[in-house]
Amino acid sequence: MADRELVKDIQNAARDCLDRSRPYFTRFLSESELAQIKAVGIPKGLTALLCAGAGNADPLRCCLGLFPSYYFDGSAISDASYAVVSDENTAEQFPIKAVTFTFRKEDSVTHRDVLGSLMALGIERDTVGDIFVTDGKAAVFVYEKVAPLISDSITKIGRVGVQVQTGIAAGFTLPARKYEELRFSVASMRLDNIVRCVACTSRTGAVEKYITPQLVTLNGTVCTDVSKQLSEGDVFSVRGKGKFILQCIGETGRKGNIHITIKKYI
Repeated sequence: MADRELVKDIQNAARDCLDRSRPYFTRFLSESELAQIKAVGIPKGLTALLCAGAGNADPLRCCLGLFPSYYFDGSAISDASYAVVSDENTAEQFPIKAVTFTFRKEDSVTHRDVLGSLMALGIERDTVGDIFVTDGKAAVFVYEKVAPLISDSITKIGRVGVQVQTGIAAGFTLPARKYEELRFSVASMRLDNIVRCVACTSRTGAVEKYITPQLVTLNGTVCTDVSKQLSEGDVFSVRGKGKFILQCIGETGRKGNIHITIKKYI
């Protein structure tokens, strides 16, 4: 869906939510789509929450829920705005279901394998949320309407036979998101300096190969401002190099360079 259409749909849904006093839910949003919605904002009287499924507290793809502000009166999240919720009681308000695939531990199944099997069913990408894979099991959060199709249709992921059940299988714990920690020393917190580090290139290379061709996103939005100053907590992606979080801006060294720590999504 084009960003303008999405934002228009959200604005219409927000008015409907206020007029009819009932919640509204999107399908799973990309980082860029969510950034567009946040930029426009939501009307007063609504609470916006994000959810990717019960127990999924560090998601990559979320559904947005709009609720009349009184909906959670008396709870700790009554005033939350775009907070990620993963507790079971709140998550069950969202139209999200988990599906678990079980297979032999000696078999190899990847995130790409799972996504490919789901897409082969003809379902839309925005009905599929985060995918978790461990030895012998994989779990995926999906929009509830497609869960029965997945459960009834998939018997193999790639060449690996699987057993399918709705919900998180007993004893299966969602694995923590994995990161690689990277440390650099930079002259400033400009975007071109940071991209230079993670792309293993020069500042000129960072600008010409990645920033100018619009291959860099910052907090979900394409950024071509080479002098943009980054802050702790900023999330950025460099196409072909990965997705990163600026975790820590440390002390300045003797030569004036700033020590930084970046986490790369694995």
